[in-house]
Amino acid sequence: MRPANAQQAARHMEHLLAYTLTGKRSGKVREHVNRAKRIAVILYRQFQVGPYQYQAKHLRWYLITQTHRLKPATRYRHWLTIKYCAYALNKESDWTGALKGPWLTPVTDKALH
Repeated sequence: MRPANAQQAARHMEHLLAYTLTGKRSGKVREHVNRAKRIAVILYRQFQVGPYQYQAKHLRWYLITQTHRLKPATRYRHWLTIKYCAYALNKESDWTGALKGPWLTPVTDKALH
């Protein structure tokens, strides 16, 4: 079902991830859920789609346009959250290639030298 507004898209995302992400580190789970809700709002405002209508192109657009000014470690955390969303939607293997980019590593190339 397509959400009627951005807040409903955020609630859909919260429900989707709340049942998928489990573990002892509840702070990390909460961090990913909160980030995913913010991502859902941005994607709804741009494309008028909710989590159940996402395509790889929507998530790639987010990673390219919304994280380009963030530090590498922060971009990596956004990518991890999107990876969890793809897993929750059972699309992880389908979207792996489309979601490759500079956000895959939490360190800069300069730090490696």
